[in-house]
Amino acid sequence: MAMAHQPVGGTTPDGVGEGRKTDTHARRLSYVLVVDDEAPVREFLRRWLEAWGYLVKQAGSASEALGVMMAEPASILLCDIKMPGHDGLWLAERVRERWPQTPVIMATALDDLPTVIKSRQLGAVDYVRKPFGRELLLQALRRAMTKLDT
Repeated sequence: MAMAHQPVGGTTPDGVGEGRKTDTHARRLSYVLVVDDEAPVREFLRRWLEAWGYLVKQAGSASEALGVMMAEPASILLCDIKMPGHDGLWLAERVRERWPQTPVIMATALDDLPTVIKSRQLGAVDYVRKPFGRELLLQALRRAMTKLDT
């Protein structure tokens, strides 16, 4: 069962200010799972997401993220591609198989067209190249939230 989305402060991804109702997609959002092998990157993304009103969980590897998903599936997965052990493409494939309703946003420093194509084939709704700014991430989250109804 998904927890209700409550703005934490600032502006939500749909541009609604603190203390006002957010859109339907955001209210049904359980949490965003941020997967990156670099703890500072995870923490930075967590701060952004929480400032926008998202609930956030973190995982430092694809295997750890799969365990988190099995305990409580995320509404949106924000995942780095290049990680030790299993990579983000491996995780995206498992998420698509078990939780096809969960939109996946791939984040990477790689500028590799075959990887972009592969991530899209595995169901990623977006691919953001590091370093990315707040607006680019917000756009990716908006696209992911539209997938929650389909």
